[in-house]
Amino acid sequence: MEHSYIEDHHIADRYLSGKLSIEERVRFEEHFVDCPECLDRLQTIDNFSAGLRTVAAEEATRLRAYLSVGQAGVLARIALLARRRQGPLLAVAILLIALPMALLIPEWMSARRELAQAIQESSEWRRKYEESERAARDLAKEMQTRERESSLQLERLAAQFGRMRNSTDSAPRQSQKAAERQSETPVFALSVVRGGGADPSQPVNRITLPPQSKSIILLLELEPDPDLHSYRVSISTTDGRGIWTKDGLKPNSKNALALSFNSSLFKPGDHLLTLEGITAQKGRTPVATYTFRALTR
Repeated sequence: MEHSYIEDHHIADRYLSGKLSIEERVRFEEHFVDCPECLDRLQTIDNFSAGLRTVAAEEATRLRAYLSVGQAGVLARIALLARRRQGPLLAVAILLIALPMALLIPEWMSARRELAQAIQESSEWRRKYEESERAARDLAKEMQTRERESSLQLERLAAQFGRMRNSTDSAPRQSQKAAERQSETPVFALSVVRGGGADPSQPVNRITLPPQSKSIILLLELEPDPDLHSYRVSISTTDGRGIWTKDGLKPNSKNALALSFNSSLFKPGDHLLTLEGITAQKGRTPVATYTFRALTR
């Protein structure tokens, strides 16, 4: 491999950067083993590359400081590099400083805009959160107030209901007692007229028509008679006006007839009750005669 070919194709630079093909690498290595000039060139390029990497690393770590300090700080740093390095290295350092700055300034400005927007959004969310929290506290206070008012209202209603119940307790008891008195139907047991016909002018029985009761019961005690199938009862006034008649009456287990009447059926005065027996052949036979006088209180 000739030096002219190496110079024209930048073989040394490509060799150190690993961009040669395998064939070119082998040929170049066979050449520079016996060529001091190529060895010196490789050493120089390698040292220069190492210096560039060192400068790039240092400048990358100090880039934010350069941006904050501004143009004056950059110029001071360039002057410092001018005192510390040779001319070629100074030019490379200037390029390394200027190029990242030119590339990073738009990114830095975009980052600042995004940061400002994020701060604004954070402030807005914080404001909304504080408003929601304040509204929740106000709602909790309002609910507590309404709960206390509802409890007081319930207590007042309970007290009022208690007073109303106490004042009305006596009325149902009185009504119940009156209903019980009205439900007590008076019973009058009539005695039979014996010794001949009945004398309407001298009634044997007296019944008092109670004003609080709408019905009365007349009880007729009977003598057992197996020939009688049922009984017939007729009630009339002493002047012969009929009031009530009913057939097919049968005594109860105590051999008595219990006759229920509306108390308004009887007017004050004397009445005659005739009891007849009905035989199996539906014939009637006199059994007893009762007289009573209806009275009012």
